Amino acid sequence: MLRNTHALNKKLFLFSLPMIGSLLTQQLYNVADMIIVGQFIGVAELAAVGNAGTVLLLFIVISGGIELAVEIIFSRYIGKNDQYRLAKGTTNILVFGALLGVLLAAAGFFLLPLLFKMMNVPEQLLQLTKIYCHIYLLGVPFIYIYDISRAMITSLGDAKKSFYLVLTSSLLNVVLNLLFILVFHMGIAGAALGTILSQGITMCISLMILYHKSKSNPYFQLSVSFDSIQLKEISRIAVPSIFQQFVITLSSVFLQAFANRFGNDVIIGFIAVTKVLAVSRIVISGFSQTLSIFSAQMFAGKKYTDLKQTYRFLTQASLLYAAFVSLVFLVFSEQLCNFFFNSQQHPEGYLFFRSYLIFSIGTLFMTVFKFMNESILRSALRMKEYLLCNIGDLLVKVGSTYLLLTLASSDAFWIGEGLGRLLAFGLSAYFVLQIKRTISLSIKEPPSI
Repeated sequence: MLRNTHALNKKLFLFSLPMIGSLLTQQLYNVADMIIVGQFIGVAELAAVGNAGTVLLLFIVISGGIELAVEIIFSRYIGKNDQYRLAKGTTNILVFGALLGVLLAAAGFFLLPLLFKMMNVPEQLLQLTKIYCHIYLLGVPFIYIYDISRAMITSLGDAKKSFYLVLTSSLLNVVLNLLFILVFHMGIAGAALGTILSQGITMCISLMILYHKSKSNPYFQLSVSFDSIQLKEISRIAVPSIFQQFVITLSSVFLQAFANRFGNDVIIGFIAVTKVLAVSRIVISGFSQTLSIFSAQMFAGKKYTDLKQTYRFLTQASLLYAAFVSLVFLVFSEQLCNFFFNSQQHPEGYLFFRSYLIFSIGTLFMTVFKFMNESILRSALRMKEYLLCNIGDLLVKVGSTYLLLTLASSDAFWIGEGLGRLLAFGLSAYFVLQIKRTISLSIKEPPSI
């Protein structure tokens, strides 16, 4: 028994490493623009890219929802050895994603003025933000195809290739950004152009890898014939996930609008701390994504004992990591800030950055359980409960931040995030306990998650 447990833990950890590497590299890909722009162009341009990034997320959230749905549904197909649906889904979902990417990119050009107004983008940042957004929108279809094809590669058991794809994309992004900014002096337009070109190149590589992996499937064909049953399966997970991601992004729009009231120093402090926090959660997200993939197969195969061990091991590993990150936040807050802007030259921005960072430590530990519990909810196809946890989190976060702005000033941001995460932590734990009871009743044994 101990040997089997050790073997499962080792398998989970080794599978998680490229997943974490992919997520970390992907997040660094997003942060690279900020660091390069902040270091080599200027603070105004950094604030503009931060505002642009918040707006652009609204047009790529569907990609994230479909990507998540593909990983879970394809993992269930693998658990059932359903080669037919794997083959059909590969072409159908890619084409569907590409069409969505084109439509959303087109919609973006019409909606940008309204979104800029909603966010209270300062007048001095408006033109720079607009330039970055217009160029980036041209690459949205590339992002959709790339994200979905990479999710398929991961589901087929090749997390390493998925990591190499993200690494390649990130390195290309850095090289092209530096080339366009330092050599061709294209400014903020060069940052946007480097980003979409790196996505387009990696998309082509991803499609080639996926084709070579899929052609051994006897049912695979380079043709499209949409399967209504399969689309419903994907939609069952994708629609709530997309809605959740959309609400997350919309909440970011509101929070960015709140931060824009305080001037450039708080704007750059807010942009920097949100990027640092996003990177700090990558390992937890990687363990959570591993839990989603493995637990989807275990639910399909009714391997509840393995599911219990998987949840326990990945949660414990995440808590150890959270303790390490907390120490880094306490000791190296100024060094982290200086990646984005000079803390000495912008003391108000640094004060905001450090306060938010330090008080987010408690939130980080709640995030571990929130992410792990939500992975169980997704894999068990409890999407209503999953959605309720996330929407509750975001509504409390945005609402309490808004209400506290007058009383707590800029401290309202970290207080609001903590209150929202506390609610999500409690709800997700309650829903997972319900699943435990259901499993226990179905097999007439003690709870096994």
